[in-house]
Amino acid sequence: MQIDFFNPRSLVLFIGILQGLIFAVLLINRSFQRKNQSDFWLGALLISLCLSTVSDFIGFAGVYDAFKKYKDLTFFPFDNPFAYGVLIYLYVQTLTNEKRRLTRRDWLLFVPAFIFYIYQFWAFAQTMDFKNQYEKAFHIPYISPLFTVTSIAFNAFLLILCLKHYRQYRTWLDENYSDTEKIKFDWLRNFLYVFTAIIALTALFNLTNNFLFKLSYMQFFWLSFANAFAIYYLAIAGYLRSQTIELRFTPPPEIIQIEPETKKNPISENDLEKFKQRLQNLMQNDKMYLEPNLTLTDLSRQIGVNSTVLSYTINNGFGKNFNDFVNEYRIAEVKEKLKDGENTTLLGIAFDCGFNSKATFNRAFKKFTGVSPKVFQENPT
Repeated sequence: MQIDFFNPRSLVLFIGILQGLIFAVLLINRSFQRKNQSDFWLGALLISLCLSTVSDFIGFAGVYDAFKKYKDLTFFPFDNPFAYGVLIYLYVQTLTNEKRRLTRRDWLLFVPAFIFYIYQFWAFAQTMDFKNQYEKAFHIPYISPLFTVTSIAFNAFLLILCLKHYRQYRTWLDENYSDTEKIKFDWLRNFLYVFTAIIALTALFNLTNNFLFKLSYMQFFWLSFANAFAIYYLAIAGYLRSQTIELRFTPPPEIIQIEPETKKNPISENDLEKFKQRLQNLMQNDKMYLEPNLTLTDLSRQIGVNSTVLSYTINNGFGKNFNDFVNEYRIAEVKEKLKDGENTTLLGIAFDCGFNSKATFNRAFKKFTGVSPKVFQENPT
């Protein structure tokens, strides 16, 4: 059989591998230039995905069949199923906290991947006769199913942690920033959705192959095609996503409250009313909400309390998070300008009232008025 790298299946996979490797190099280079950890981990993830596709790429090109008599690549660890979840986890953690450093617990997450490499390289180094006998008698019936089940469970566990972290991050944004459009990372949400789909699809193929019936090499192409598609998306979207401010989100520790009724409020009821009045005066008289990049920390400095007290005041005194509290003032200002018939564009009014993006303005306006800005503009009553 002749080698053909230009057949449709190999070509599709090759394009994905080439693009992934190019963007991986760009990301890792940018990570050193900007001292950005998240770029490094995303680059490492792309390399890992590309390597996992190499075996199928050369397989569909006929390399295995053409060189079967001369060199056997059986057991060579192109793919390491225990690496993906760890790299995804570290990317999510460092994207939302630039100052995060690897802990001993983080390094321990690499242990399963390390064990997998030791086993695969040991098996790969054996003679052809040994590999053929060992694969049929031991690897396929015992080791392969074990790796399949444990890698699926391991990656699923880490993905759950990432999804939980992202939900906490979005809540934290609303509690600390008045404009979250550029830092809410819809890209990160889509990134996690893509990997959830890929890992679920990989689990379906591998569980079927190990426990139900054997899938053909050609049937596994569709899994490889899905991986190539993921590489296309992750390479471009991951490289182009922007981060405009320094983020230091740390999720709150899990604390089990044995006696929740004994939990003390950070301030008394009298202080709560006092801070509410001070906050209302500051917003109404000084119009702090007109500052587009207003944060909880900025506002707490103006009032003279720490961020925890101010957050408690807003949450419990007004029943809102910080983002809604500020944007409601902005929307009220927009409505007044529209009622006064101010002669400027709708977006211009929004920017004058403290909004920093069209998307945030439209979403907030609909939330607090129940109608779109254009509908309200036509009948500003």
